[in-house]
Amino acid sequence: MTGGTPRVVVIGAGLAGLTAADQLCAAGLEVEVVEARARVGGRLLTVESESPGGGWFDLGATWHWGGQPEVAALADGLGLTRFPQFDGGAALHDDPGRAPRRIETGDALGPAAFRLDGGCQALARRLADRLPAECVSLGVSASAVEASGSAVAVTVASTDGPASMPAADFVVVAVPPRLALEGIAFDPPLPGELVDVMAATPTWMADAVKCVVIYDRPFWRDAGLSGSAFSHAGPLHEVHDASAPPGTPAALWGLLSADPALRDIEPGGRVGLVLAQLERLFGREATKLVDYFERDWSSDPSTKELHDPGVGPLDYGHPVFRRPFLDGRLLWAGAETDDVAGGHMEGAVRSGRRAAEQVLARSG
Repeated sequence: MTGGTPRVVVIGAGLAGLTAADQLCAAGLEVEVVEARARVGGRLLTVESESPGGGWFDLGATWHWGGQPEVAALADGLGLTRFPQFDGGAALHDDPGRAPRRIETGDALGPAAFRLDGGCQALARRLADRLPAECVSLGVSASAVEASGSAVAVTVASTDGPASMPAADFVVVAVPPRLALEGIAFDPPLPGELVDVMAATPTWMADAVKCVVIYDRPFWRDAGLSGSAFSHAGPLHEVHDASAPPGTPAALWGLLSADPALRDIEPGGRVGLVLAQLERLFGREATKLVDYFERDWSSDPSTKELHDPGVGPLDYGHPVFRRPFLDGRLLWAGAETDDVAGGHMEGAVRSGRRAAEQVLARSG
């Protein structure tokens, strides 16, 4: 140990990293979180519309499900209100060259899906707010992790250039495994088995482009539609109701097809294509938008994978992520590392708690 209160550096201020930091701080450890983005939340991103009706809309993670107790308990503990995804009506199936077909199965999401009043990023914001002052450093990316003797050193980079942080007893890596492999130099080198698994574990949302179209009312409900559509015609391959609980502010959100021709179009040029599809699905009123948002996660350097690993992909939650490395000082968190709810907010919370418990078990 470095002496005195155990010190932990958490790399990544997404839901997993902040969950770990929250639990460690509550146990009395000294914690510093470094985050490459200029905000907390990672792939939780909520935006507010400046249209007359206002409203908040998720451009990243949107849902959690019944049977996912950790994220539900966290939301409740942070004073956030959960509400069910609207599913009152038929979904649509959209094939090329055919009129959309109704599917009388509601939102077709399987088990009940829930959303958060105020958006999912509120989870991260409230977790960060209850951490000690100056615990989270934004715009700071980790570039190296070096274990030596009884301590581990983290080198970071910011607008001020590279710098070494004070020695820590533990480091929790809470960024996607492939991105950690691409962006962080580990000394001593990580074992080959771990490197292979990191390279083969896909990054959740790495190729996602999410669009939100905002309206003055949820007109699709008038026709007995849930707002959900599943399309092989595109440009959106999936659409859902994104309205606030009363129905206003009203919105539809969709995920853009992976077609490279669509990805190469400037965001402003995609709006017309998106609206044309929504008109085909829901009628002419779908062209009467009041606001539009889009997030291309594949252009986000903290989400985009820089290289094709040429292997995998493996399922999320490989057992190797539950094993500490570098003499027990390096631990893993993140939605990709959870074996029960990998790729979900539930998995992020579970992994953050797991990493914190591993640190506490070794620091006693």
